[in-house]
Amino acid sequence: MERSRRADAVVFGFDFQVNAAIVLFLENIEDVEKICLEGNYEDIELELSSGKMILAQAKAVEKASSDFVNVRKNLKKALTSLSEAGERVDAKELIVITNSPNPFNDDKSRNVFYGHAHRNYNTLPPSAEEIVDRYLSKMEKPLDTDKLKIQVLPFETDDENERYKVIMECINDFMGNLNISISGIGRKMLETWHWQVFDNGGKKDSAIKLTKKILYGPFLYK
Repeated sequence: MERSRRADAVVFGFDFQVNAAIVLFLENIEDVEKICLEGNYEDIELELSSGKMILAQAKAVEKASSDFVNVRKNLKKALTSLSEAGERVDAKELIVITNSPNPFNDDKSRNVFYGHAHRNYNTLPPSAEEIVDRYLSKMEKPLDTDKLKIQVLPFETDDENERYKVIMECINDFMGNLNISISGIGRKMLETWHWQVFDNGGKKDSAIKLTKKILYGPFLYK
């Protein structure tokens, strides 16, 4: 792989991680207190008001709709990392979030991951469960499958409208729930959150976290 190609892959992967963090933040908005990228334990860390955490491993594939060569390798790495992190903190959920619509490279299970899919371990097709079980069986301290979720977040192409389509849908739904109907506010919030979360992920000190109040902004925070 050429140097520029490697750089593109790294940037794409981090872009996915930033947007995955935004989506997870919005999906857990009632309970989340702080969010951190590249934290002490995982790619994405959400601290909840209960004291528990949601930990996520973000795995992106540039040509997600057609390239399934490394998805099982990515899954194995993610399960290993989440198992180790789950031993260190009180986790409510352990999430593998990816943009691959075929995260197991398995014809028997790929149809359940259409669109923005969320699958807890106990709702996975048998063939997918078997793949997870096989990887976990080789670990000394495997994660608790009751906490495991596989999430697919569509994210592909250089067309920004297409790449960020699902993220924008999540933001617009959030704004709708707040009864905010200002023209262009969704796009503005996406741009703001991109900058804030990206900046957080680039800080060397993993103790620096974004609070819900910072992300909401003074005109949105309740």
